[in-house]
Amino acid sequence: MKRLRAHPSVSRFAWIAFFWLFGRAVHGAESIYSRTNHWAFQPMSHPAPPSVTHQDWPRNDLDRFILARLEKEKLAPAPEASRPVLIRRLSFDLTGLPPSPREIDEYVRDTSPDAYLNLVNRLLASPRYGERWARHWLDIVHYGESHGYDKDKPRLNAWPYRDYVIQSFNSDKRYSQFVQEQVAGDALHPEDPQAVVALGFIAAGPWDFVGHVELPESKTDGLIARYNDRDDMVMSTMSTFLSLTVHCARCHDHKFDPIGSREYYSLQAVFAGVDRADRPFDADPALHVQRQKLLAEKRGLLNRKREMDSVVDRTTNPEIAAAEANLKDAKDRLAQLPSAAESPANGYHSEVEAKEDATKWVQVDLGSVTSIDRIRLIPARPTDFPDTPGFGFPRRFRVEASESDDLAHPRILADHTQSDFENPKDIPLVFASSGLRARYIRITATRLWERTHDYIFALGELEAYNGTNNLARGASVQALDSIEAGRWGKAKLVDGFDSRTRLGGTGDTNELAAMRRSFEKEIQDRRKIRDAAVRAALPTEFNAEREAATQRLAAIGHELEALPKAQYVYAAGNDFEPMGSFSPARQPRKVSFLKRGSVTTPGDDMVPGALACLPGLTAQLEVSPDDHESSRRAALARWLTDPHNDLLRRSLVNRMWQYHFGRGIVDTPNDFGHLGALPSHPELLDWLAGWFEQNGESIKALHRLLVTSATYRQSSAPNAAAERVDADNRLLWRMNRTRLDAESLRDAMLAVSGTLDPSMGGPSVQQFWFKDDHSPTYDYGRFDVDSPGAFRRSIYRFLVRSVPDPFMETMDCPDPSVLTAKRNLTLTPLQALSLLNNPFVLSQAQHCAARIARETADRNAQIEKAYWLALGRGPTSDERSFMAEYSKKHGLANTCRVLFNSNEFVFID
Repeated sequence: MKRLRAHPSVSRFAWIAFFWLFGRAVHGAESIYSRTNHWAFQPMSHPAPPSVTHQDWPRNDLDRFILARLEKEKLAPAPEASRPVLIRRLSFDLTGLPPSPREIDEYVRDTSPDAYLNLVNRLLASPRYGERWARHWLDIVHYGESHGYDKDKPRLNAWPYRDYVIQSFNSDKRYSQFVQEQVAGDALHPEDPQAVVALGFIAAGPWDFVGHVELPESKTDGLIARYNDRDDMVMSTMSTFLSLTVHCARCHDHKFDPIGSREYYSLQAVFAGVDRADRPFDADPALHVQRQKLLAEKRGLLNRKREMDSVVDRTTNPEIAAAEANLKDAKDRLAQLPSAAESPANGYHSEVEAKEDATKWVQVDLGSVTSIDRIRLIPARPTDFPDTPGFGFPRRFRVEASESDDLAHPRILADHTQSDFENPKDIPLVFASSGLRARYIRITATRLWERTHDYIFALGELEAYNGTNNLARGASVQALDSIEAGRWGKAKLVDGFDSRTRLGGTGDTNELAAMRRSFEKEIQDRRKIRDAAVRAALPTEFNAEREAATQRLAAIGHELEALPKAQYVYAAGNDFEPMGSFSPARQPRKVSFLKRGSVTTPGDDMVPGALACLPGLTAQLEVSPDDHESSRRAALARWLTDPHNDLLRRSLVNRMWQYHFGRGIVDTPNDFGHLGALPSHPELLDWLAGWFEQNGESIKALHRLLVTSATYRQSSAPNAAAERVDADNRLLWRMNRTRLDAESLRDAMLAVSGTLDPSMGGPSVQQFWFKDDHSPTYDYGRFDVDSPGAFRRSIYRFLVRSVPDPFMETMDCPDPSVLTAKRNLTLTPLQALSLLNNPFVLSQAQHCAARIARETADRNAQIEKAYWLALGRGPTSDERSFMAEYSKKHGLANTCRVLFNSNEFVFID
């Protein structure tokens, strides 16, 4: 069946009308479930390799499928490519990097019959292989390191998932396990910390900060944001693993595929208990198991304590009622006190840091050298976080005083830099200073206070007394850095306002504060009387259980604090610190069947389920209503990887074929449905899927099968006669010539110039200037292209959704907000201009020239070296003469720049 193509003269409305009428015709009165005769919804055929006339050409059985089709069309395959072409093709395909001149020479000279196979195996064993193929996977799952939407906040803990994918490819993890870990690793492999990291798959896509944090679920827009979030999880899972457009059934039954709208919402129910959030894990499996055991016990106790607290709240009798009345009276009298003016200041607040061991300092200049009796530090309790006493107080710090501002000979009044200091909460710290004469007082924090997976240093007030006189009031303040925003600022450290009580320092205010403290103590006493009356009314066993739960929760808290600090990964989770209106579900949320996809017309409550259209599988998932939410995801993971689920393996082998041959056997890798492309070689697709299953679902074995085939080893040279029959080479009578993708192009320049940093893993490199504001700023123009971070492989770049790297975007790097099953390939003047003028390219050309100049001073030898490094071959005599003259006139760096811009560098034959 030929695909329809829109003619320019046909209006968009006409095409919409056509497809609507076509959909109605397909539908008629029939059920959507009768439309399963499409190839993708049929069992795998397990075909035998066909017989061919030219028996000497196939190198393995997949070649027989290709050759049989070519012979049917009276076409012949292209000759085998030369060895230099093959090693360059293989190196870029398997590692994303060019071969070195030495590697090319060794392979060309290797006359053993296993030379090519040995080359394949060496490249598959390289750690660079995982980096290359992880980049393909991250495209498919739309991995990014910022949220997207209006407030594109950074995700500083997304990178462990990227490292997990790299490690999974390098270790050749069985594909079914790879799938299961990403959907429900925490449930299926609770002892493996990497199975928690794998859940970064579910959280890889964009996330609406405003819709979740600033809008509650009770508001229509907040509810829509949460349905949208689960829609992304469903779309990612079904498109990635099964190549199905299940998300098209959100507002109605799928117009073309046998997928019902109720099935779509059943899949949403699978993810009803998780959100995207930073989730703790430990690289050490034993420590991971210990922490997870404590956290699981804590969750169970908190749930039980909530139940018991509900019983307590409902318990009453005359004695309890009287105690409640007295408590209410005390609260009312406190409320009737004249309200003090809210403090205009919180105090000093440093800039935010990603690591706790950053050093911060703030310093007060008293104006002249003077005698000081004592120094008083008052912790902050910000007006916008009144329930956070000791906000920002450093865990390690020292207090120094000096007569000179450089603190050349300071007097150390306190040194708590060797071990953690207990947070003082609301208690001021007083440091006696007998005989001290100083002008400058400095507080240096060496281990910061943890906010929400980031770190700060804050103080409410600093006071320096000579008798009863506060010398620091209104003094000049300097600091390493300061946020200077709202109620925070350097000057607000010495303005006389105490943010703990939000009261100023006048006599009247202090008297009012004393009255307030008296009432607060009375309330505490009356609350104790009320609590005692409630305990007396409840069974002894109940009180004992509640007290034991309280004590055990406190003990668990201490045990967790005693453990080494956990790492975090941005992943699917249901236990995290609330942020505004964004809080964990605890139990799976209710998911309704939305009529026409609208939250204003909810229907039945949905239970977790899958699809009924796949042969040998049922849509029902075995999930108990009382099970933890992860059991829902575990059931879906088992359904996805069921041996009867042929689409799982068809989808994967098609993707692998696409990345090696330039296009998939099915040219719509995310859509195997009725509106997707038909397979060019349907029997080959099923044969590959069956072969993959029979060979342990080893991705490296599949690579080896594909790249050792005669089909892969063909030349890419054109053939006019073959082009008349198959112009776009769907039948693979030659190898497709491809352009380097953005990452391979950038990494190739680093490799050729000798500046490539081979270190693996860890936090992503922010190759931009960053400012964390209401809407963050990402400025690539202010990044130093010669800084160490510029030399990391491209997979370790920090990927921003709203503001992509201009150079990488120009080279068709995809938008991480959308699933990218197949990258766009464009050839534009802007790409040529970028390769000529981008600061990174200019810098790498200079580094390449410096590398060559260090090895030889002879101009002809330099040209020879440049060609071998950049193109994997020596120059012709004409090229050598021309480039030597060009180098003499314009310099060796510009010569390297020209080679970076050549088609032979940018394209793979």
